[in-house]
Amino acid sequence: MAQPEQSAPGCRFERTGEGRYALAGDLGFDCAARVLVQGEAAFAGQAEVVVDLSGVTDADSAGLAVLIEWTRAAHAGERRIRFLGMPKRLSAIAHIGGVGKLLPIEA
Repeated sequence: MAQPEQSAPGCRFERTGEGRYALAGDLGFDCAARVLVQGEAAFAGQAEVVVDLSGVTDADSAGLAVLIEWTRAAHAGERRIRFLGMPKRLSAIAHIGGVGKLLPIEA
């Protein structure tokens, strides 16, 4: 069973297994900073991290910035990170911003 992490209203960050996490809800300006910090703390010391985004119901550029920062930190820390279930809206924002190819997205 997933163990919920402390999250800001509107979004949830949960550990779902060893090196596996899920984001759900509205990944926007209201919770992006908190979720960013939660993820960085949770991912520390792990060689591989998988984040399921299929529960994200809405997102904005702040949510995209979280994914970009997690990707940057993973590369800097020689960690592999993958994002599963990218929501269409978040994918569209990444495409429009020209950063979609920078994110390790899997279907």
